[in-house]
Amino acid sequence: MTKTVRFAFHAMAIGAVALALSGCLGPTYGTGKSQGETLFDDLNNMVSIGGSSDAAQIAYAPRPELVKPDNTSILPPPQAARNTTGDPNWPESPEQRAARLQAAAYQGDGPVPADVATARKEGVTQAYLDRTRGDGYEFGKDRRDTTLSPEELKSRGELISQRQRDSQQGSATQRKYLSEPPVAYRKPSATAPVGDPGEDESVKERRMRGSDSSLGSKIRNLLPF
Repeated sequence: MTKTVRFAFHAMAIGAVALALSGCLGPTYGTGKSQGETLFDDLNNMVSIGGSSDAAQIAYAPRPELVKPDNTSILPPPQAARNTTGDPNWPESPEQRAARLQAAAYQGDGPVPADVATARKEGVTQAYLDRTRGDGYEFGKDRRDTTLSPEELKSRGELISQRQRDSQQGSATQRKYLSEPPVAYRKPSATAPVGDPGEDESVKERRMRGSDSSLGSKIRNLLPF
């Protein structure tokens, strides 16, 4: 019996030493605690997440009473209601607009529905209609007398003269555009071939064809195209 107890004590001592050595040999990852200790600490923190009772208590002040007038028998008059249906500036809903147009439209038979016929009249004033209304096409205006009066002839003559002056590279005293160079800069030199169109290109082409005596040129001259 004594040997059995002694053997049990030896086994317990060996187990305790092995457990201590295993704890010392476990990696700490620079924290100074083994994996087992870190696990137990995490579990302990999870259990104690509820918080402690040492937090500062919030001081709640009671709500003050409502301020009542001294005399409740005489009250101020109510303010005028705004943004109601009685206000002329109250926005109109699409359904109300459609109903108003349908009620004001011509309800008789016609090729154009009432809502289509009245749609363009919404928001269009009579002054705008009078200003944009045309007189229609006059069928006899093309056969009218086209004789011009002396004033019209004079104005047209002045217009033609002005166009001729503009075509003659402007004026020496005034410019039509700011980017126009002076008139002296736009005059050609004395040796420039001004007004000479030169020889026609067709004449040059015929002369070149006549000087070419090759077989290909002769066949090309026989072709009708």
